[in-house]
Amino acid sequence: MAKLNEQEFKKSLSAGSFSRVYLIYGEEKYLVRYYTQKLCEKVAGKTPSDFDFIKMPENAAVSDIIGACEQFPLTADYKCVVVTDYRVEELPESELNLLLESCQDISPSAVLIFTMPTLQPDAKKGGEKKGGKLKKLAGAVEKYGTLLELEKRGDIALEKQLVSWAEKAECELSRLNASKIIGMCGTELTTLKNEIEKLCAYADKGEITEEMIRKLVPKKTEARIFDLSDCIAANDYNGAYKHLYALFEQNEKAEVILSTLSGVFIDMYRAKVAAESGKSISELASDFKYGRREFLLKKASSRASRYSTEVLRKILNAILETDVQLKSKPSEKQTVLETLLAKLLILSGNAG
Repeated sequence: MAKLNEQEFKKSLSAGSFSRVYLIYGEEKYLVRYYTQKLCEKVAGKTPSDFDFIKMPENAAVSDIIGACEQFPLTADYKCVVVTDYRVEELPESELNLLLESCQDISPSAVLIFTMPTLQPDAKKGGEKKGGKLKKLAGAVEKYGTLLELEKRGDIALEKQLVSWAEKAECELSRLNASKIIGMCGTELTTLKNEIEKLCAYADKGEITEEMIRKLVPKKTEARIFDLSDCIAANDYNGAYKHLYALFEQNEKAEVILSTLSGVFIDMYRAKVAAESGKSISELASDFKYGRREFLLKKASSRASRYSTEVLRKILNAILETDVQLKSKPSEKQTVLETLLAKLLILSGNAG
């Protein structure tokens, strides 16, 4: 059959044409849940009977899944069988082969849906990348049914989504303010949906303003550390320590703060060196496999413009030394980070 993108899948739902077997998975878990629900409603209705809608456990035997698909529907046109977060990687080879073979022979009166709303099947375990059996299942579903992989959306698509959610709640949200929300919360759609619902309730069918966003939307760790790095670049001692202490108050782990801050300056160093070498941001993103996070390099390029390459190297060396200190002085983590910040501010003062 086919591997569909999001728009193609939406069209297939509108047309009401169903495959016998589906696999819905990917990084964007909100969309996995959303399109699984939409597909189930199309196949079995919004309030299906227990005879027409069967939920299978994550550890269901393959024979039980096949057996459920062979049952006839009672009041609907199709028997809808949903297997959530199926532990396909744990299947013995014999069971996996049986599952793959069954994908081409699902009953015409059934629709089998594998959905992964929480499971991260490609996670590493024991130093070895998993996901080989899922890939085999994905290959069989793509051949005999419909495969839908939902990746993280880019900034422009996210902005449009936030504006659309606000409009449905009869509120007004500009693309600029949508971008501010994303910058503060990150790109995870479940989090963004929750924040939009909160802002719409506060706006009460009015405009969602920048002031409301600043008042109601909490910044995630990464956004606060970007602010911290901006204060370092501006040689703003008061602002830098204010952001660091805010992170302490949020009980953020010192290792997380240092790791994220390190990532910010690594991006800046890469952008700086790439510019000096005549490479574009797109080429740099491709070389280091940034994918949809290319926007980080664009921001980093702007931040790096006020630093010399030598100073950025010194900053990264200071961060590396601090990493060693954190591991050797676990009881003095806050002091270690305060000292690092002083070093970075001094280096920033001699950035040229």
